[in-house]
Amino acid sequence: MRVTLVAAPLMARSGVYRSAVDLVTTARAAGHDWHAVLGVRPEAAGIPVEDDRLTERVVTEHGRHLLPAVDRLLDSDAVRSADVIVSLIPQSDMVIARRQDLLAKRRVAWVRGLPWPAVGEQHGARRVLLSAMERRALARFDDVWSTTPLLEAQLGHSGRGSIVPAGVPLLARGRSRAEAPIVFAGRLSTEKGADLFMQIAARTGVDARIHGTGALEAELHRASPPNLAWGGWRAAGDIWADAGVCVVPSHRDAFGRTPVEAASAGVPVVMSDQVGVAPLLYTDTELRDQLVLPIGEPDRWDAAIRRLRQDDLFRRRVVEHGWANAQHLTIEASFHAAVSAMQN
Repeated sequence: MRVTLVAAPLMARSGVYRSAVDLVTTARAAGHDWHAVLGVRPEAAGIPVEDDRLTERVVTEHGRHLLPAVDRLLDSDAVRSADVIVSLIPQSDMVIARRQDLLAKRRVAWVRGLPWPAVGEQHGARRVLLSAMERRALARFDDVWSTTPLLEAQLGHSGRGSIVPAGVPLLARGRSRAEAPIVFAGRLSTEKGADLFMQIAARTGVDARIHGTGALEAELHRASPPNLAWGGWRAAGDIWADAGVCVVPSHRDAFGRTPVEAASAGVPVVMSDQVGVAPLLYTDTELRDQLVLPIGEPDRWDAAIRRLRQDDLFRRRVVEHGWANAQHLTIEASFHAAVSAMQN
């Protein structure tokens, strides 16, 4: 059975891009015939991956020209010869759903993030339109997978779809230093909360570092406090090799690759209660209460970071707990869950 993953357009070679590449690599190692067709923006950060099962194309179109461009991207051998097509982002959902020539194939929407803007992220009319378009597209798929129960509930699909968690290639465990900088790593966009991280850095006064690119980069640079460094785009292993605490203040994050990577590297994580992976990474109720926090309670964020920097026993407990749970959130586990869902 040939499976082809599709996603376009991608703003960076991170997140969905990396997950698609990792899944194809894992499938090949397991003897499965998986491919990926990915469209990236010209300014996409990261290094292109060279692999004969990966098709990467640059997508320059915007607005009403975008979906036709994604449509053309699907005219590839990897899509035409597939038995199963798995869409990873809303734009490819919309195009695949309307393609009559793909009806004979099994079409899966693997929803990895809320596929429409949250309130306040877009003008009301545009948000309603995008939500309607995506809901209509999802209704036409043979299967809809969600990465967490939180996301499934947000989609309104509770009990009607499959939970197929995302997975992360785990990092080598290091020796995280309490005095090392607190770190934010991710897209510099409203939903990821980089501005909230900057506020935490300013309030606590501890050394802090940001890694990432995105629409808010210039604005954030202008407001940067003096204790905040900008680390640019680096490999995950390099980011977490010198980090004291991973801070994930997302307004919404259906799964959460960054906290899993950090935990696997031995870095303690403080994250928002809108990160889907939070209850999987912190299964201890006491730790979850102290480290999985509402966005609107800044005093609790500051207190959690200070305790992780000052209380050695607590820090070791958090590190051991997070590292152990990260071992169950691998890309291999995600691949096997996907294969199992396809067999149902």
